[in-house]
Amino acid sequence: MTKVNSQKYSKALLEVAQEKGQLEAILTEVSEMIQLFKENNLGAFLANEVYSFSAKSELIDTLLQTSSEVMSNFLNTIRSNGRLADLGEILEETKNAADDMFKIADVEVVSSIALSEAQIEKFKAMAKAKFDLNEVTVINTVNEKILGGFIVNSRGKIIDASLKTQLAKIAAEIL
Repeated sequence: MTKVNSQKYSKALLEVAQEKGQLEAILTEVSEMIQLFKENNLGAFLANEVYSFSAKSELIDTLLQTSSEVMSNFLNTIRSNGRLADLGEILEETKNAADDMFKIADVEVVSSIALSEAQIEKFKAMAKAKFDLNEVTVINTVNEKILGGFIVNSRGKIIDASLKTQLAKIAAEIL
């Protein structure tokens, strides 16, 4: 499925949930389903052509037992439109769209040493201002190859202030 189609399905789910005043509940269900998909590799099961439609449909029936009315209608629409193989991607796109809507993001900070709590708080404040976010979760990754400084990555936006990159720029200017 193309990203555009995933975006259409996710947008439709978010719009219906918002109209019904159930946006928060639906986002909770989406997060739970994403976790379920990851833990049990359900995306691969639904995408695998070896398994029959009826076996995949049974999985959806199981999900329907604990789903809200809005989510049940959504899952039935996905099934009737033959998009079961794309359900995991659609759920991920729904989470991303909601994060965009509420300006929430994970921000990865790659540094040569582990960051202290004070540094993490500073990165949160910087990311909120620089990326126009309301809520930030900082994920610190240690990579000794960058020598010093840091690289900040938030949903494709990168700030590279690593010593390795700065040295490479200076070397390029000299040559």
